[in-house]
Amino acid sequence: MRKQNRNNAMLSKLFFRLLPVQILLVAMGSFNAIVDGAMAGRFISADMIGVIGLFGSLEKILSAVGAVLLGGTAVLCGKHMGRGEMQKTKGIFSLNLTTVMLAGAPITGICLLFPGWLADALGANASLRAPLISYITGYAIGILPQLLAQQLASFLQMERKNTISYIGIAAMVLTNIVLDVVFVAVLKLEIRGLALATALSNWVYFLILVPHYFTKKAQFRYSIKAICWRELLEMTKIGLPGATLIFYLSVRTLLINRILLQYAGQEGLSAASAFNMISGLFIALCLGIGAVVRMLTSVFVGEEDRDSIRTILHIVFTKGLALSALVGAIVIGVSSPMTHVFFADPSSSVFILTRQLFVIYGFCVPLVMLCSVFSNYLQATGHNIYVNVQSVVDGLLGMVLPAMLLAPHMEALGVWLANPIGIVLTLLLVPAYGWFRLKRLPRTLDDWLFLKPDFGAAEKNRLEISISSMEDVVQTAVQVQHFCLSHGTASKTAYYSALCLEEMAGNIVKHGFAADRRSHRINCRVVYAHNAILLRIKDDCIPFNPHEWMEMVAPKDTFRNIGIRMVYRLAKDVSYQNLLGLNVLTVVLADKEKGG
Repeated sequence: MRKQNRNNAMLSKLFFRLLPVQILLVAMGSFNAIVDGAMAGRFISADMIGVIGLFGSLEKILSAVGAVLLGGTAVLCGKHMGRGEMQKTKGIFSLNLTTVMLAGAPITGICLLFPGWLADALGANASLRAPLISYITGYAIGILPQLLAQQLASFLQMERKNTISYIGIAAMVLTNIVLDVVFVAVLKLEIRGLALATALSNWVYFLILVPHYFTKKAQFRYSIKAICWRELLEMTKIGLPGATLIFYLSVRTLLINRILLQYAGQEGLSAASAFNMISGLFIALCLGIGAVVRMLTSVFVGEEDRDSIRTILHIVFTKGLALSALVGAIVIGVSSPMTHVFFADPSSSVFILTRQLFVIYGFCVPLVMLCSVFSNYLQATGHNIYVNVQSVVDGLLGMVLPAMLLAPHMEALGVWLANPIGIVLTLLLVPAYGWFRLKRLPRTLDDWLFLKPDFGAAEKNRLEISISSMEDVVQTAVQVQHFCLSHGTASKTAYYSALCLEEMAGNIVKHGFAADRRSHRINCRVVYAHNAILLRIKDDCIPFNPHEWMEMVAPKDTFRNIGIRMVYRLAKDVSYQNLLGLNVLTVVLADKEKGG
């Protein structure tokens, strides 16, 4: 039990190391929106917040385009990395960026050439049409860098280069603030100035991220020859369900805006727009948790590691749920100060409506997290039927239908109450899907995982061990030898398996644990399958590729790195990769006496 807890602790540490970047990637759009909204409300007019809100539908379409590629890329890369197929991972990197450029260029052209048509499609009335056209044309030049940076930030996280992302996000926000002040307060460019400031800040963000991929340290390099065009259909197929949700959200925003204008006027629209600008901050945790779940689950699906999937979901439904409840409580507590960012008069009806929406949504935050987790998890495990159905309910019908029914009687409040109604309806899809698959409600944890019965090695054919000291290494070697013998392997195979694990794990404890002052642990997974023993050794120490050390042998120094070279001689196959900040070493030993 203690060793299992150590393994859980390592996965928890990995989870919460990946989470901050994902939160910032979701929240960074809100940083710019909040600044733009505050400048519009204070220096132009409250109606201009509504203009930015109308543009939000188009921005969600841009996010949908990026999400198709990002979702499909994350799942495919995770699976290939889990299998040790790094060349395919690099090919998908090149495919991803090429597709982004092919999609982003025509979208930019449409925004520059047909802004009036877009303004009409977004629902602008006569008084809001001209400023919306100005906003669209000013924003257009920042579309391509926005899409590219979104993808690059995800790959940087795979390479454990989070610092670059942090610097890029900080520079983007700071640039937007400074340019907003210059363009709006000083140069009086009004709404076009807000759009230009955001567009230029997108370029700053992109230009900070991209130089890494021209350095020798980059694991991924763009190459036209390396593009895996055959993976384009699969990447789109995987990413489309999640992106469909964002597309439906854009349609939902468009319809809700129209409902608000009809039943609550421009004050209702401005209240909803102000909420949408800042809501990204407090749902960033929910969406970030979902993104990390998708990333890690994709890897564990590639490894066919059922236990790690269980552990990740356990972390989410305990620590993640507690964090989301805390965020919801904070939203309710600071609803007035958040509203005051946009509207100065607390007695105004638009102030009261906005605060009311914040309070109602604060209670919804934990439920939003659950929706995000199930959507991303089931996308990573290939349940596209559920993801497509959820996209329709969560992104469109779940909120629009209640809003249409309630708004004529309750005005803006009816639209606000449609939020929790839609979220609850979305969550009810999960047990309904379980009933569809199992012909009964899910009962056990494995039922809720929705994995195939033959997924991964059977419990009797695998051994999970956690190591935190040299004493553990010795004990582990004994356990591995007994495990192999219990499965009928040759005594020589059992001995070599124990020897290989002791040598590689011992090297990690001796050199990796001492490389810094942090606490470390090793997770060892031993699997018996197809007359062979598979050893998978994971650690959270500094990157260490044993193959490079094996080749560092002077002609006259045959004893240097002799232990590592011995493992390579005994093993049928040895592969190494640095996976999301973890060293992952896979050693396969054939049981030759059984034909392995």
